[in-house]
Amino acid sequence: MRRTFVEQVAGLTRRYIQQTERMRSALAEVGLALAGRAGVRLADVFGAKVSRNTVLRLVEALPDPRPQVPRVVGADEYAMCQGHVYRTV
Repeated sequence: MRRTFVEQVAGLTRRYIQQTERMRSALAEVGLALAGRAGVRLADVFGAKVSRNTVLRLVEALPDPRPQVPRVVGADEYAMCQGHVYRTV
């Protein structure tokens, strides 16, 4: 019986994954910019043979961006929260 041993290097490889972390992040960025078929065409230019489902799956696996907290709340925003409607000049 033959076994293959591969050392897991943190930040470079993961178990049962066929791409490196760097390639996965590059494909995810391509997916964010272009999505399915167009992303696959661009990935093919730099030599990555992937399907559009793989590109979309990598995008879905990304964490949601943190919402930005507003620095200043104006009178209009406060009025909408309270259920009132004000007109601004």
